[in-house]
Amino acid sequence: MVAAALFLPWPVWLWRRENPALEGLPVAVHRGGKVAALSPLARKLGLREGMTLEAARARVESLQLLPYPPRAEEAWKDLLAELHRLTPWVEALGPGVALLRLTPLEARLLAQGYRARVGVAPWREVALLAAWSAPEGEARAVEEAEAFLDRLPLRFLQGVGLTPEGLEKLRLLGLKRVGELRRWRPSQVAAYLREGRQLLPYLFGPWRKEVARFREEERAEAEVLLDPPAEASEGLFRHLARLLARRLAGRAAQRVAVVALAEGLALRGEHLAKEPLREEEGLYLALVAAFRRSGAWGMPLGGVRGEALGLLRPARQEGLFQREGEGLKALLAHHPGLFLRVEVVDPDALAPEWGFRYRPWEVGDAALPGTGAGLLRGGTAPVGGLQGKEEGGAPPGPLAGGGAVVAPRGRPRLLSAGGAGRAPS
Repeated sequence: MVAAALFLPWPVWLWRRENPALEGLPVAVHRGGKVAALSPLARKLGLREGMTLEAARARVESLQLLPYPPRAEEAWKDLLAELHRLTPWVEALGPGVALLRLTPLEARLLAQGYRARVGVAPWREVALLAAWSAPEGEARAVEEAEAFLDRLPLRFLQGVGLTPEGLEKLRLLGLKRVGELRRWRPSQVAAYLREGRQLLPYLFGPWRKEVARFREEERAEAEVLLDPPAEASEGLFRHLARLLARRLAGRAAQRVAVVALAEGLALRGEHLAKEPLREEEGLYLALVAAFRRSGAWGMPLGGVRGEALGLLRPARQEGLFQREGEGLKALLAHHPGLFLRVEVVDPDALAPEWGFRYRPWEVGDAALPGTGAGLLRGGTAPVGGLQGKEEGGAPPGPLAGGGAVVAPRGRPRLLSAGGAGRAPS
Protein backbone atom coordinates (compact mmCIF):
# COMPACT_ATOMS: atom_id res chain seq x y z
CA MET A 1 0.00 0.00 0.00
CA VAL A 2 1.06 3.58 -0.67
CA ALA A 3 1.12 5.85 2.37
CA ALA A 4 1.17 9.64 2.07
CA ALA A 5 2.44 11.45 5.18
CA LEU A 6 1.86 15.17 5.74
CA PHE A 7 4.04 17.01 8.25
CA LEU A 8 2.40 20.34 7.52
CA PRO A 9 2.80 23.21 7.85
CA TRP A 10 6.44 22.12 7.89
CA PRO A 11 7.99 24.98 9.95
CA VAL A 12 5.12 24.80 12.48
CA TRP A 13 5.45 21.02 12.73
CA LEU A 14 9.19 21.40 13.26
CA TRP A 15 8.72 23.91 16.08
CA ARG A 16 6.13 21.68 17.76
CA ARG A 17 8.44 18.71 17.60
CA GLU A 18 11.25 20.64 19.29
CA ASN A 19 8.88 22.24 21.82
CA PRO A 20 5.87 20.01 22.66
CA ALA A 21 4.47 22.75 24.93
CA LEU A 22 3.27 24.54 21.77
CA GLU A 23 0.67 21.83 21.19
CA GLY A 24 -2.82 23.32 21.39
CA LEU A 25 -1.63 26.94 21.06
CA PRO A 26 -2.06 29.25 18.07
CA VAL A 27 1.35 29.34 16.36
CA ALA A 28 2.55 31.60 13.55
CA VAL A 29 5.98 31.33 11.93
CA HIS A 30 7.29 34.55 10.41
CA ARG A 31 10.02 35.40 7.93
CA GLY A 32 10.90 38.81 6.53
CA GLY A 33 8.41 40.59 8.77
CA LYS A 34 5.43 38.61 7.40
CA VAL A 35 3.57 35.51 8.54
CA ALA A 36 4.88 32.54 6.56
CA ALA A 37 3.06 29.57 8.14
CA LEU A 38 0.17 29.02 10.55
CA SER A 39 -1.06 26.24 12.77
CA PRO A 40 -4.64 25.03 12.16
CA LEU A 41 -5.85 26.79 15.33
CA ALA A 42 -4.29 30.10 14.29
CA ARG A 43 -5.97 29.79 10.90
CA LYS A 44 -9.34 29.16 12.55
CA LEU A 45 -8.87 32.36 14.56
CA GLY A 46 -8.70 34.38 11.34
CA LEU A 47 -4.99 34.66 10.60
CA ARG A 48 -3.64 34.33 7.06
CA GLU A 49 -0.21 34.00 5.47
CA GLY A 50 1.28 37.31 4.41
CA MET A 51 -0.09 39.33 7.34
CA THR A 52 2.26 41.68 9.14
CA LEU A 53 3.35 40.73 12.63
CA GLU A 54 1.52 43.70 14.15
CA ALA A 55 -1.75 42.73 12.47
CA ALA A 56 -1.37 39.11 13.59
CA ARG A 57 -0.76 40.12 17.21
CA ALA A 58 -3.73 42.47 17.13
CA ARG A 59 -5.99 39.70 15.82
CA VAL A 60 -4.94 36.97 18.30
CA GLU A 61 -3.66 38.02 21.71
CA SER A 62 -2.33 34.58 22.70
CA LEU A 63 -0.50 34.07 19.39
CA GLN A 64 2.92 32.39 19.60
CA LEU A 65 5.13 34.20 17.06
CA LEU A 66 8.23 32.20 16.16
CA PRO A 67 11.00 32.80 13.59
CA TYR A 68 11.38 30.51 10.60
CA PRO A 69 13.64 27.60 11.63
CA PRO A 70 17.12 28.21 10.20
CA ARG A 71 17.70 24.47 9.76
CA ALA A 72 14.36 23.69 8.15
CA GLU A 73 15.88 22.22 4.99
CA GLU A 74 18.45 20.12 6.84
CA ALA A 75 15.80 18.97 9.34
CA TRP A 76 13.64 17.72 6.47
CA LYS A 77 16.52 15.62 5.16
CA ASP A 78 17.07 14.23 8.64
CA LEU A 79 13.39 13.30 8.92
CA LEU A 80 13.52 11.49 5.57
CA ALA A 81 16.48 9.51 6.87
CA GLU A 82 14.41 8.58 9.94
CA LEU A 83 11.53 7.41 7.76
CA HIS A 84 13.97 5.35 5.74
CA ARG A 85 14.47 3.18 8.82
CA LEU A 86 10.83 2.14 8.51
CA THR A 87 10.87 1.31 4.81
CA PRO A 88 13.32 1.53 1.90
CA TRP A 89 10.63 3.24 -0.22
CA VAL A 90 10.56 6.90 0.76
CA GLU A 91 9.89 9.60 -1.84
CA ALA A 92 9.86 13.30 -0.93
CA LEU A 93 7.34 15.49 -2.78
CA GLY A 94 8.32 18.68 -0.97
CA PRO A 95 9.11 19.92 2.54
CA GLY A 96 6.63 18.17 4.82
CA VAL A 97 5.14 15.79 2.20
CA ALA A 98 6.43 12.26 1.65
CA LEU A 99 5.25 9.02 0.07
CA LEU A 100 6.10 5.64 1.62
CA ARG A 101 5.21 1.99 1.28
CA LEU A 102 3.56 0.91 4.56
CA THR A 103 0.84 -1.36 5.83
CA PRO A 104 -2.23 0.29 7.41
CA LEU A 105 -0.96 -0.67 10.88
CA GLU A 106 2.46 0.87 10.23
CA ALA A 107 0.75 3.98 8.89
CA ARG A 108 -1.27 4.37 12.10
CA LEU A 109 1.87 4.05 14.21
CA LEU A 110 3.60 6.63 12.03
CA ALA A 111 0.73 9.10 12.39
CA GLN A 112 0.60 8.69 16.17
CA GLY A 113 4.35 8.85 16.69
CA TYR A 114 4.96 11.92 14.52
CA ARG A 115 1.61 13.71 14.95
CA ALA A 116 1.20 13.62 11.17
CA ARG A 117 -1.75 13.13 8.85
CA VAL A 118 -1.38 9.89 6.92
CA GLY A 119 -3.42 8.42 4.08
CA VAL A 120 -3.12 4.82 2.86
CA ALA A 121 -4.44 3.63 -0.50
CA PRO A 122 -3.44 1.43 -3.44
CA TRP A 123 -2.66 4.57 -5.49
CA ARG A 124 -0.42 7.51 -4.62
CA GLU A 125 -2.88 10.18 -5.82
CA VAL A 126 -5.70 8.69 -3.75
CA ALA A 127 -3.36 8.32 -0.75
CA LEU A 128 -2.54 12.03 -0.91
CA LEU A 129 -6.23 12.97 -0.86
CA ALA A 130 -6.81 10.54 2.01
CA ALA A 131 -3.98 12.17 3.97
CA TRP A 132 -5.46 15.64 3.48
CA SER A 133 -8.81 14.37 4.78
CA ALA A 134 -7.30 12.66 7.85
CA PRO A 135 -7.22 14.43 11.25
CA GLU A 136 -3.86 15.31 12.74
CA GLY A 137 -2.21 12.30 14.37
CA GLU A 138 -4.44 9.78 12.58
CA ALA A 139 -4.25 7.59 9.48
CA ARG A 140 -7.06 7.06 6.98
CA ALA A 141 -7.02 3.84 4.95
CA VAL A 142 -8.86 3.66 1.62
CA GLU A 143 -9.80 0.32 0.06
CA GLU A 144 -12.24 1.46 -2.65
CA ALA A 145 -10.81 4.52 -4.38
CA GLU A 146 -13.89 5.30 -6.47
CA ALA A 147 -16.27 5.25 -3.51
CA PHE A 148 -13.89 7.31 -1.40
CA LEU A 149 -13.57 10.05 -4.04
CA ASP A 150 -17.32 10.19 -4.62
CA ARG A 151 -17.89 11.01 -0.93
CA LEU A 152 -14.88 13.32 -0.44
CA PRO A 153 -15.78 17.01 0.15
CA LEU A 154 -14.43 19.40 -2.44
CA ARG A 155 -12.43 21.45 0.07
CA PHE A 156 -9.82 18.70 0.38
CA LEU A 157 -8.82 19.27 -3.24
CA GLN A 158 -7.12 22.45 -2.01
CA GLY A 159 -4.28 20.26 -0.79
CA VAL A 160 -3.49 19.16 -4.37
CA GLY A 161 -3.92 22.44 -6.22
CA LEU A 162 -7.49 23.76 -6.01
CA THR A 163 -7.43 27.48 -5.19
CA PRO A 164 -9.95 29.22 -2.89
CA GLU A 165 -11.30 31.05 -5.94
CA GLY A 166 -11.78 27.76 -7.78
CA LEU A 167 -13.54 26.23 -4.78
CA GLU A 168 -15.91 29.21 -4.64
CA LYS A 169 -16.69 28.87 -8.36
CA LEU A 170 -17.62 25.21 -7.88
CA ARG A 171 -19.78 25.99 -4.86
CA LEU A 172 -21.66 28.60 -6.87
CA LEU A 173 -22.70 25.75 -9.17
CA GLY A 174 -23.97 23.77 -6.19
CA LEU A 175 -21.14 21.22 -6.16
CA LYS A 176 -20.16 19.81 -2.76
CA ARG A 177 -18.45 16.45 -3.38
CA VAL A 178 -15.56 15.34 -5.56
CA GLY A 179 -17.83 12.72 -7.11
CA GLU A 180 -20.03 15.47 -8.54
CA LEU A 181 -17.01 17.08 -10.17
CA ARG A 182 -15.86 13.72 -11.57
CA ARG A 183 -19.09 13.52 -13.57
CA TRP A 184 -17.72 16.30 -15.72
CA ARG A 185 -15.51 15.60 -18.69
CA PRO A 186 -11.79 16.29 -18.22
CA SER A 187 -11.94 18.98 -20.90
CA GLN A 188 -14.74 20.74 -19.01
CA VAL A 189 -12.75 20.76 -15.75
CA ALA A 190 -9.68 22.12 -17.54
CA ALA A 191 -11.72 24.84 -19.25
CA TYR A 192 -13.73 25.95 -16.21
CA LEU A 193 -10.93 26.03 -13.62
CA ARG A 194 -7.63 27.78 -14.13
CA GLU A 195 -5.94 25.03 -12.12
CA GLY A 196 -8.06 22.31 -13.74
CA ARG A 197 -5.23 20.54 -15.55
CA GLN A 198 -3.38 20.14 -12.27
CA LEU A 199 -6.42 18.39 -10.76
CA LEU A 200 -7.06 15.97 -13.63
CA PRO A 201 -4.70 13.17 -12.42
CA TYR A 202 -6.44 13.15 -9.01
CA LEU A 203 -9.93 13.15 -10.48
CA PHE A 204 -9.63 10.89 -13.52
CA GLY A 205 -6.17 9.33 -13.41
CA PRO A 206 -4.01 7.70 -14.55
CA TRP A 207 -3.22 6.76 -10.96
CA ARG A 208 0.19 5.40 -10.07
CA LYS A 209 1.44 2.81 -7.59
CA GLU A 210 5.19 3.45 -7.82
CA VAL A 211 7.12 4.92 -4.90
CA ALA A 212 10.78 5.67 -5.44
CA ARG A 213 13.44 4.15 -3.23
CA PHE A 214 15.10 6.47 -0.78
CA ARG A 215 18.48 7.68 -1.93
CA GLU A 216 20.72 8.05 1.07
CA GLU A 217 22.88 11.13 1.20
CA GLU A 218 26.56 10.33 0.86
CA ARG A 219 28.65 11.29 3.85
CA ALA A 220 32.11 10.91 5.26
CA GLU A 221 32.83 10.77 9.00
CA ALA A 222 35.84 11.09 11.26
CA GLU A 223 35.88 10.82 15.06
CA VAL A 224 38.37 11.77 17.75
CA LEU A 225 38.01 10.44 21.32
CA LEU A 226 39.53 12.39 24.21
CA ASP A 227 40.67 10.63 27.39
CA PRO A 228 40.71 12.43 29.73
CA PRO A 229 38.08 14.93 28.54
CA ALA A 230 39.47 18.25 27.35
CA GLU A 231 38.21 21.50 25.88
CA ALA A 232 38.23 22.12 22.14
CA SER A 233 41.43 23.43 20.60
CA GLU A 234 42.77 24.40 17.21
CA GLY A 235 44.88 21.24 17.02
CA LEU A 236 41.80 19.07 17.61
CA PHE A 237 39.88 20.52 14.67
CA ARG A 238 42.92 20.56 12.38
CA HIS A 239 43.42 16.85 13.10
CA LEU A 240 39.71 16.22 12.46
CA ALA A 241 39.89 18.19 9.20
CA ARG A 242 42.92 16.16 8.10
CA LEU A 243 41.04 12.90 8.72
CA LEU A 244 37.96 14.14 6.87
CA ALA A 245 40.02 15.33 3.88
CA ARG A 246 41.47 11.82 3.54
CA ARG A 247 38.05 10.18 3.71
CA LEU A 248 36.64 12.49 1.04
CA ALA A 249 38.95 10.82 -1.52
CA GLY A 250 38.56 13.47 -4.20
CA ARG A 251 34.94 14.31 -3.39
CA ALA A 252 33.65 17.63 -2.05
CA ALA A 253 31.21 18.34 0.79
CA GLN A 254 28.38 20.87 0.73
CA ARG A 255 27.76 20.82 4.51
CA VAL A 256 29.78 19.98 7.58
CA ALA A 257 28.36 18.86 10.93
CA VAL A 258 30.04 18.42 14.31
CA VAL A 259 28.70 16.19 17.09
CA ALA A 260 30.35 16.95 20.44
CA LEU A 261 30.05 14.51 23.36
CA ALA A 262 30.09 16.64 26.50
CA GLU A 263 28.87 15.78 30.01
CA GLY A 264 26.69 12.94 28.78
CA LEU A 265 25.09 15.03 26.02
CA ALA A 266 25.45 14.83 22.25
CA LEU A 267 25.46 18.42 21.01
CA ARG A 268 25.24 18.93 17.27
CA GLY A 269 26.06 21.92 15.09
CA GLU A 270 25.97 22.26 11.32
CA HIS A 271 27.50 24.67 8.82
CA LEU A 272 26.38 25.17 5.22
CA ALA A 273 29.39 26.03 3.06
CA LYS A 274 29.28 28.73 0.41
CA GLU A 275 31.31 26.55 -1.94
CA PRO A 276 32.15 22.83 -2.06
CA LEU A 277 34.73 21.82 0.55
CA ARG A 278 37.55 19.42 -0.21
CA GLU A 279 40.72 21.13 1.00
CA GLU A 280 41.92 20.65 4.57
CA GLU A 281 41.92 24.38 5.39
CA GLY A 282 38.33 24.87 4.22
CA LEU A 283 37.19 21.84 6.21
CA TYR A 284 38.93 23.17 9.31
CA LEU A 285 37.14 26.53 9.12
CA ALA A 286 33.78 24.82 8.50
CA LEU A 287 34.29 22.46 11.45
CA VAL A 288 35.02 25.37 13.77
CA ALA A 289 31.91 27.23 12.54
CA ALA A 290 29.74 24.13 13.05
CA PHE A 291 31.18 23.53 16.53
CA ARG A 292 30.37 27.09 17.60
CA ARG A 293 26.74 26.45 16.68
CA SER A 294 26.60 23.25 18.72
CA GLY A 295 26.71 25.12 22.05
CA ALA A 296 29.55 22.96 23.39
CA TRP A 297 32.18 25.70 23.41
CA GLY A 298 34.08 25.75 26.72
CA MET A 299 32.78 22.36 27.89
CA PRO A 300 35.03 19.35 28.57
CA LEU A 301 34.68 17.03 25.59
CA GLY A 302 34.84 13.26 25.66
CA GLY A 303 34.86 13.03 21.88
CA VAL A 304 34.13 14.94 18.69
CA ARG A 305 32.75 13.53 15.44
CA GLY A 306 32.96 15.44 12.18
CA GLU A 307 30.57 14.70 9.31
CA ALA A 308 30.99 15.83 5.71
CA LEU A 309 27.50 15.83 4.15
CA GLY A 310 26.09 16.28 0.68
CA LEU A 311 29.09 14.75 -1.03
CA LEU A 312 29.63 15.28 -4.72
CA ARG A 313 32.45 14.71 -7.15
CA PRO A 314 33.42 17.99 -8.83
CA ALA A 315 33.61 17.85 -12.61
CA ARG A 316 37.02 18.46 -14.10
CA GLN A 317 38.16 19.17 -17.65
CA GLU A 318 41.81 18.30 -17.48
CA GLY A 319 43.79 18.91 -20.65
CA LEU A 320 41.06 20.94 -22.32
CA PHE A 321 43.38 23.56 -23.83
CA GLN A 322 46.19 21.10 -24.46
CA ARG A 323 44.03 19.32 -27.04
CA GLU A 324 42.21 22.24 -28.57
CA GLY A 325 44.24 22.07 -31.81
CA GLU A 326 43.63 18.39 -32.57
CA GLY A 327 40.77 19.15 -34.92
CA LEU A 328 43.04 21.17 -37.21
CA LYS A 329 45.28 18.32 -38.34
CA ALA A 330 43.33 17.37 -41.45
CA LEU A 331 42.54 20.99 -42.31
CA LEU A 332 46.14 22.18 -42.08
CA ALA A 333 47.30 19.26 -44.19
CA HIS A 334 45.21 20.56 -47.11
CA HIS A 335 45.51 24.32 -46.44
CA PRO A 336 48.82 25.07 -44.69
CA GLY A 337 48.43 28.84 -44.85
CA LEU A 338 44.80 29.09 -43.79
CA PHE A 339 45.35 29.58 -40.03
CA LEU A 340 48.03 31.79 -38.55
CA ARG A 341 49.14 32.56 -35.02
CA VAL A 342 49.58 36.12 -33.79
CA GLU A 343 52.76 36.51 -31.76
CA VAL A 344 53.31 39.45 -29.45
CA VAL A 345 56.56 41.16 -30.39
CA ASP A 346 56.48 44.49 -28.59
CA PRO A 347 53.37 45.45 -26.60
CA ASP A 348 54.78 48.96 -26.15
CA ALA A 349 55.40 49.62 -29.83
CA LEU A 350 54.63 53.15 -31.01
CA ALA A 351 52.52 51.81 -33.87
CA PRO A 352 50.17 48.86 -33.33
CA GLU A 353 51.25 47.17 -36.54
CA TRP A 354 54.83 46.97 -35.22
CA GLY A 355 53.89 45.09 -32.09
CA PHE A 356 52.78 41.76 -33.60
CA ARG A 357 53.79 39.27 -36.23
CA TYR A 358 52.13 36.27 -37.87
CA ARG A 359 53.55 32.78 -37.58
CA PRO A 360 52.34 29.53 -39.12
CA TRP A 361 49.84 27.76 -36.92
CA GLU A 362 50.83 24.28 -35.80
CA VAL A 363 48.78 21.82 -33.81
CA GLY A 364 51.44 21.83 -31.09
CA ASP A 365 50.85 25.55 -30.53
CA ALA A 366 47.61 24.71 -28.71
CA ALA A 367 49.68 23.24 -25.87
CA LEU A 368 51.62 26.47 -25.33
CA PRO A 369 50.98 27.94 -21.87
CA GLY A 370 49.68 31.45 -21.59
CA THR A 371 52.68 33.79 -21.71
CA GLY A 372 52.75 37.26 -20.24
CA ALA A 373 53.68 40.26 -22.32
CA GLY A 374 57.38 40.82 -22.80
CA LEU A 375 58.38 37.14 -22.43
CA LEU A 376 58.26 36.24 -26.11
CA ARG A 377 61.00 36.89 -28.60
CA GLY A 378 61.35 40.45 -29.69
CA GLY A 379 61.42 41.75 -33.22
CA THR A 380 59.62 44.07 -35.55
CA ALA A 381 57.35 43.06 -38.34
CA PRO A 382 54.42 44.68 -40.03
CA VAL A 383 51.01 43.07 -39.74
CA GLY A 384 50.48 40.70 -42.63
CA GLY A 385 53.31 38.38 -41.71
CA LEU A 386 56.97 38.20 -42.58
CA GLN A 387 57.59 37.15 -46.15
CA GLY A 388 59.79 34.10 -46.10
CA LYS A 389 59.97 30.98 -43.98
CA GLU A 390 63.69 31.43 -43.41
CA GLU A 391 62.93 34.47 -41.26
CA GLY A 392 60.41 32.61 -39.16
CA GLY A 393 57.42 34.27 -40.78
CA ALA A 394 54.34 32.89 -42.48
CA PRO A 395 54.01 32.38 -46.20
CA PRO A 396 51.64 34.71 -48.04
CA GLY A 397 48.15 33.78 -46.92
CA PRO A 398 44.66 35.23 -46.94
CA LEU A 399 45.60 37.73 -44.23
CA ALA A 400 48.73 39.06 -45.88
CA GLY A 401 48.46 42.78 -46.36
CA GLY A 402 45.52 43.08 -43.97
CA GLY A 403 44.81 46.03 -41.70
CA ALA A 404 46.12 46.56 -38.21
CA VAL A 405 45.19 43.93 -35.65
CA VAL A 406 45.58 44.42 -31.89
CA ALA A 407 45.85 41.06 -30.11
CA PRO A 408 45.30 40.73 -26.35
CA ARG A 409 48.03 39.72 -23.98
CA GLY A 410 48.28 36.12 -22.87
CA ARG A 411 47.44 33.05 -24.93
CA PRO A 412 48.10 33.32 -28.69
CA ARG A 413 44.96 33.89 -30.73
CA LEU A 414 43.92 31.97 -33.81
CA LEU A 415 43.06 34.03 -36.87
CA SER A 416 41.52 32.95 -40.14
CA ALA A 417 40.37 34.67 -43.26
CA GLY A 418 37.04 35.27 -41.60
CA GLY A 419 38.52 36.98 -38.52
CA ALA A 420 39.42 35.87 -35.03
CA GLY A 421 38.26 32.60 -33.55
CA ARG A 422 39.26 29.52 -31.64
CA ALA A 423 40.44 26.19 -32.96
CA PRO A 424 37.68 23.58 -33.18
CA SER A 425 38.14 20.72 -30.78
